[in-house]
Order: sequence, then structure tokens, then C-alpha cells
Amino acid sequence: MERDSVDRHVERWLPELPDLDPRSEGIVTRMQYIVRYLRRNKERVLKERGLQMGEWEILHTLHTQRELGEPYRAAPTDLADAVGVPPTTMTSRLDRLEGRGFVIRVHDSADRRRLLVELTDAGHAAWLSAMAGLDRGEKELLATLGADEQDRLADLLRPLMRHVDART
Repeated sequence: MERDSVDRHVERWLPELPDLDPRSEGIVTRMQYIVRYLRRNKERVLKERGLQMGEWEILHTLHTQRELGEPYRAAPTDLADAVGVPPTTMTSRLDRLEGRGFVIRVHDSADRRRLLVELTDAGHAAWLSAMAGLDRGEKELLATLGADEQDRLADLLRPLMRHVDART
């Protein structure tokens, strides 16, 4: 098997950390590097489309609401909770997205004092464009593996994900 940068990383640390488990260090470090690579790719794709990560998270969360069916809306506080930001940060992000025509604020028909955020067709189109770019990058990365290897990798990761799911 051809060596990679993580093999060199593990070799570098073994003399310093004799109790280091090379297998687990290699696995975890590779996963971290791959996630970092995917995150940089995501930032690049979003930047090409004039989106910041925080704006993308809002569009993505609203799209999830869209998938649940009409009215494709969420309260700003629910969005803030979903993306993990304070309400004031959410307000400024929504102002930017509304200014670009990606969302609108509407009064809740059940309580006119309450505002809801709705994904517009332009916001949906921006989300679709970003998703297409992200999909291309992910497919490019995974194309280094054959279909059988991709299936095997998915099968190997599934129990790890179940472990994470059970603890979060």
C-alpha cells in the first residue's frame, strides 16, 4: 500500500509518544484531514456563489423546512437554535439574505406579532447551485475509490456513526 502524509505524521510522533496507537492515530487523523478538505471545498464552492457559511446554513435549514411541505417557514429563534448562533447574529444574517432576495419575513397567520422566515425561489435556486457544486467535489474525492470500496467504506463508517448518534 502506498504511504500517505498521515503515515509520516504517525512516524514523527511515535518516538515522542511511545503509547500512541498508530492504527487509531492514523484512522482518526485521516478522518480529520478528509473533513478539513471537505470543509475547505465547501467554503470555496460557497464563495464562488457569493455565500458565507452562515448564510448557507440558514438556506439549508430552511430547505429542510421546505422538504417538510408548506409553508416552508421557520421562526428566527428556531433558525438561530438550529445553526447554533445568538438571535442577534441570526438577525444580521437574515438581513443580508433578505437584501439579496433569498428569504422574506412574513407575519405568522396564527399570531401577527410573530415573524417567520420563508425561503424564496431565489434562495432555493442558490441552495441548489451550491448543492450541485458540493456534490461535484464529493464525487471527485470518492472517485478515487471504486464502487465496491465506497460501499465497504460506507459499511465501515455506519457503526461509528451509530456510536456518535447514541452519544449526541
